[in-house]
Amino acid sequence: MSAGVYTYTVTGTAPCPNEQATVTVTINTPPDPGTPGAITLCSTDAPASLFAQLGGTPDAGGTWSGPSAVVGGMIDPATMSAGVYTYTVNGTAPCPNETATVTVTINTPPDPGTPGAITLCSTDAAASLFAQLGGTPDAGGTWSGPSAVVAGMIDPATMSAGVYTYTVTGTAPCPNETATVTVSINTPPDPGTPGAITLCSTDAAASLFAQLGGTPDAGGTWNGPSAVVGGMIDPATMSAGVYTYTVTGTAPCPNEQATVTVTINTPPDPGTPGAITLCSTDAPASLFAQLGGTPDTGGTWNGPSAVVGGMIDPATMSAGVYTYTVTGTAPCPNEQATVTVTINTPPDPGTPGAIALCTTDAPASLFAQLGGTPDTGGTWNGPSAVVGGMIDPATMNAPRAPPPHVPAPYAPPRALGGGLPGGFFFFLLVCFRCRGVVFVSRGGGRWSVGFGDGGLGFTPIRSPALRHVRMPRRTLQSRSAPCLMRASMED
Repeated sequence: MSAGVYTYTVTGTAPCPNEQATVTVTINTPPDPGTPGAITLCSTDAPASLFAQLGGTPDAGGTWSGPSAVVGGMIDPATMSAGVYTYTVNGTAPCPNETATVTVTINTPPDPGTPGAITLCSTDAAASLFAQLGGTPDAGGTWSGPSAVVAGMIDPATMSAGVYTYTVTGTAPCPNETATVTVSINTPPDPGTPGAITLCSTDAAASLFAQLGGTPDAGGTWNGPSAVVGGMIDPATMSAGVYTYTVTGTAPCPNEQATVTVTINTPPDPGTPGAITLCSTDAPASLFAQLGGTPDTGGTWNGPSAVVGGMIDPATMSAGVYTYTVTGTAPCPNEQATVTVTINTPPDPGTPGAIALCTTDAPASLFAQLGGTPDTGGTWNGPSAVVGGMIDPATMNAPRAPPPHVPAPYAPPRALGGGLPGGFFFFLLVCFRCRGVVFVSRGGGRWSVGFGDGGLGFTPIRSPALRHVRMPRRTLQSRSAPCLMRASMED
C-alpha cells in the first residue's frame, strides 16, 4: 500500500450526515545494508573496500564493525584481522537498523626464505640448497636451475654452477613466492700425480715439475729435504728424499699436493790413473794397488792381456794400458781409470862359459866363451883388468897355487875303478891347501874333471880329449877351495 491520507467515513442516520475522519499514513522504507559478502585477501595485498564486498544495493552511510576498527570502509590485510565485519544502516522509525556482513579471510603468503649463496669445490660432497636460504623458508617448495635438482641437493661433481630458484606455492590470492641460491663451484687445484726421478750426483740439475704425472697446475711451491730454487733439483748440492709440490686452492677447495721421490746415486770411483814399471822376471803385481785415490773394489780389468785376479804377471802378460772399470748404479755411468804397465826385459849376459888357454896362446874373446845370446855392451872384471873384452894368457895369467901334493893312491887305480858302473877309471886327487876333493875319471872315451866337498856331491866338468885341466879359480872358490891345480893324465 501506499502512504497517504486515508479517510474513514461513518454513515450518519439521517438526517445525520456521514462523518469522516482521516488517517495520514506514512510508510518508511527500511534501511538496506545489502546482502552478505566475503573477501579473501593475502596479507600482502593492498587495502580493499568492505562495502564493495556487499551484495545487493546497500545503502551508503552505514557503519562498519568487526575484529579490527574499520577506517574509511577499508580492510587492510597487512594490519587488520580476518573475521566477520558487519555493516549497519540505521532505519527510520519505526524501521529498525539493518545489517549485512562481509566475511574477511586473510591468507599468509608463502615464505621461500631470503636469497642465499654457496661456494663449493667440485670435489665436495653434495650440499642442501634449502639450507642456504635465509630467513624461515617454508618447506615443500620446488627447485629449478641450471641442473635438475634431486631432493633439494646440489652435487658439485655432477651439477652446474648458477642461480637455483626455490618456489613455494601460495594460497590464493597469495601468489607463489620464490627465493634464489647462487651456486659457485670452484675447481680444485691440480698438483699432478706423484712422480719419481733417479739422478747421479754428477748429473745436471733437473726439473721437479717435469717429473709430476698428469697435468699439474703451474705456480705451486716446492718443499723437501733441501730448499728448492726455480723448481729444480741439483743432485750435486741437494739431498735425496721426497719433495712436495703444493698448489693453493681457491676456497673452499683446499690446497692440493703431489710428491716427487728423488733418488741420488753416487757415481762409482775407479780411482785415478796409475803406472807401474816391471822387469819381466818380477813376481806378479797388483794392478789395483797402482790406482790412485780411493778406488772402489769389485771392478773389472781389461787390457792387452787377460787379467786374472787383478794381477799383472810380467813374465806372461803384455805391457800396455790396462783399464779398470767400475759399474755405475743407473743413471750413473760406468767409470774407468787406467794403469799404464811398462815391462822391461832383463839384460842377458849369456850363460857361464869356460876357456883353457896356454900362456903362449893368442888373446881370446871372453864374450865368445859365453853361452846363449848375451847382450853386447856389458863390462868385464876379474883377476886382471880386461881390455876390449879379450883375455891375454901371456899377460893376464891368474896367480897359481903351489903344485898340489898328490899322495900315493890308496888302492890301485883299476881296483878303484873296477867297481863303478860303466867301467869308469878315476884318480882321486886331494888338494891339501883346499877343503875340496878333485875327481878325474874316464868313461866312454871322455875325460871328466870334477870337484866336491869330500862327500858324495859331485860337480862334473866335461871335456872331450882332456889332457891338461886348469880348474877355474871362480869355480873352486864357490866351493871354498881357491886352489889352482894341474892334472896330467894319459889317454
